[in-house]
Amino acid sequence: MTYGTFMSTVRERGEYAADEAERIVEAVIGTLGERLPDTSAEHLADQLPTPLADIVDRSEGPARTWGVEEFISRVAEHAEEDEDSAGDHTRIVLSVLADQITGGEMNKLISQLPSGYAELFGHGELS
Repeated sequence: MTYGTFMSTVRERGEYAADEAERIVEAVIGTLGERLPDTSAEHLADQLPTPLADIVDRSEGPARTWGVEEFISRVAEHAEEDEDSAGDHTRIVLSVLADQITGGEMNKLISQLPSGYAELFGHGELS
């Protein structure tokens, strides 16, 4: 999937304008980059188009240990949205992301996150 295809899929699923989709994708993917350990973020970035990989790699310092609620709260803060909207945005962006990466990488990614994250990716069966 190219960056353009990724963004158009997010825009379509979320019914977003182009600039809104970019802001939301950056908030969700950037927050995910902060949450993941460095090695996991690198493996994820390897499977993404360059602009998205750059967003994942932008995080610095140790991985955060946020649960799902705190993760969504951080997305809300980054996207300047309320938490209900941020939860919807997170599910949309992460479901498109899940379509982008291989099943093995998806399983590894979810296994490194606390319970509840699988549902954000649209993979509740992996919880």
